Amino acid sequence: MSKQEIMYSHVEDWKASGLTQSKYCESAGINLATFSYWVVKYKNKTVEDGASNFIAIGKTLKTEGTEYEIVYPNGVKLRVETKDLSDLYSLINLV
Repeated sequence: MSKQEIMYSHVEDWKASGLTQSKYCESAGINLATFSYWVVKYKNKTVEDGASNFIAIGKTLKTEGTEYEIVYPNGVKLRVETKDLSDLYSLINLV
């Protein structure tokens, strides 16, 4: 078993455990910084594989508005078709 397979297995076990990363690492004898590195790699892998926590929401009514794309600093993209610019204002100014 490769190091990657071992660490991905630990990440999956940790996610199922309900423990914090710190507590899981303590019980498994894994360095927390190393484990956190593999958690990020695992998350990036699942995004690349098409797995995501986000779903597309289809529209049921054509608004005949202008389509806008908002790209947040964390890379999340949101596409909105609207006639009302106040819709965009509320999405851009999320707090």
